[in-house]
Amino acid sequence: MDWLHQARILIRGAGELGSGVAAHLAHQGFGRILLVERAFPKAVRRHVCFSEAVFNHAKTVDGVTARFVMLLSEIDLVHEVGDLAITTQPLPEVLAAWPPEIFIDAAMLRTSSGLSRGLANLVIALGPGCQAGRECHAVVETVRGPQLGRVLSDGQSLAAEPPAEIMGFAQERVIKAQRPGIFRTPRDIGDRIERGEKIGVVVLLVTREDLYRGVPVDSEYPVVSRISGVVRGLLRDGVPVESGDKIGDVDPRGFTDDLEHISDKTQRVAEGVLEAIVLNRDRLRVGEAAQV
Repeated sequence: MDWLHQARILIRGAGELGSGVAAHLAHQGFGRILLVERAFPKAVRRHVCFSEAVFNHAKTVDGVTARFVMLLSEIDLVHEVGDLAITTQPLPEVLAAWPPEIFIDAAMLRTSSGLSRGLANLVIALGPGCQAGRECHAVVETVRGPQLGRVLSDGQSLAAEPPAEIMGFAQERVIKAQRPGIFRTPRDIGDRIERGEKIGVVVLLVTREDLYRGVPVDSEYPVVSRISGVVRGLLRDGVPVESGDKIGDVDPRGFTDDLEHISDKTQRVAEGVLEAIVLNRDRLRVGEAAQV
């Protein structure tokens, strides 16, 4: 399948799922992978997310390194040295400058958000919000259970799942923003946190109307943990958030051994993406030497 491994793969979203997919495909011999992220990534399990390269220029996950590129002309140079590339350039500009054969939507936006089968020869979406056969060619199931990683060529994925339950806690584990603003925190992933303890604050974005009402410019609200445990995931300090955005999550066991490892769920989804590529290889004739 050497011709298949030469396919250009564009992954929208460099959070945990997108990063896990990219790392798995790289281990399987796919060397031309580009991830597209927002300027302020909202990944919480940052230790296993290539999105960290946006801040640190490079990030290694599961032995695979992604390098941040400012100029789209640098993408092929990064690939030539054996690394993946990641950029924050607008998606339309990326598609025009570096048209992919495979487009993987790992942004987990819960909606199709401009996704269409015309974006590439093969368009794969992860999780709910897209319908295989309409906005994309295939959907990979992301809900835990017997269907996890299943490839759908028709229909939609299962509805979004609640957080995994640990020691009887599920929703309580998750920390979300209550209002839009800028998240500020002195804490880090791996820190021990107690129930009711402040993990950070969201500095509110004060509008002109707020000023007329006398709202202080430096208004903020505390972000507290609802349970005791260890911080398993946490947004970076200084990242803008919207109401409902996930800020972090807490493992109530008080310890965790997977801060630096891709989860079993992510690994199974990544395997599903590889299966979708192989199943649809007829769409991916790359060059005259392609053999299907």
